[in-house]
Amino acid sequence: MRLANKVALITGGAAGLGLGMVERFAAEGAAIIMVDRDAQRGQAETARLCDSGADVRFIQADLAQPDAPAQIIESTLAASPQLDIVVNNAAVFLQKPIEEITLEGWDWLMAVNLRAPLLLVQAALPALKASKGTILNISSTAALKVFSPNLTYIASKAGLIAMTKSMAQELKPHGIRVNCICPGAVDTPALHRDLEIRGAPAGALDALAARGLLTTPAEVAAVALSLVSEDGGVLTGSIVVADAGAMLF
Repeated sequence: MRLANKVALITGGAAGLGLGMVERFAAEGAAIIMVDRDAQRGQAETARLCDSGADVRFIQADLAQPDAPAQIIESTLAASPQLDIVVNNAAVFLQKPIEEITLEGWDWLMAVNLRAPLLLVQAALPALKASKGTILNISSTAALKVFSPNLTYIASKAGLIAMTKSMAQELKPHGIRVNCICPGAVDTPALHRDLEIRGAPAGALDALAARGLLTTPAEVAAVALSLVSEDGGVLTGSIVVADAGAMLF
């Protein structure tokens, strides 16, 4: 029970990697605030987890809205003044070639992937300073080894890496640790949609799995747990690549 008596807020928590972290953190004793824009899925997953004995509360929010992060933190702290862990996991994709990227599309993606993590941390800082908590940002190996057409997503995830390092430096005097995971190919609905949009050949996922390069939400959640728990107490400003070695090839 490495997260006993901890409260963890996880965005994009109703599916995929976010849900994997919700499940693992809850199993380790944390009370979970699950944030997602999909109310139906979020409520269903919350009910399922609570029925199994987990302590999970759901907040529906669209992180593209500038006031959403502050409202999330306000709602979280209204229920309990404690907040120990913030995981910025929510992300959106915009698979467009350069000439088709619109200002509206750029602003929407950056609002969710880059602006919302900043605003969420800003709103949560008083509580995190009090708990000497930890922040975990979820970037992507796409920020390190690009693939097209994905310019907006790649730029946002590269920005999140830089934000992680800057936050870690500034918040260390307050006892707050800030780290980042760059997952590779994680078997999630988002990956399936991405491969379909990019016209990947049939069997692409099976080929990744056969080479040992396809990870699961549970595997990446185990890495996340090590970073937010006391096991990762000496780590801050770290960028952890969790891709089963895919970037080696």
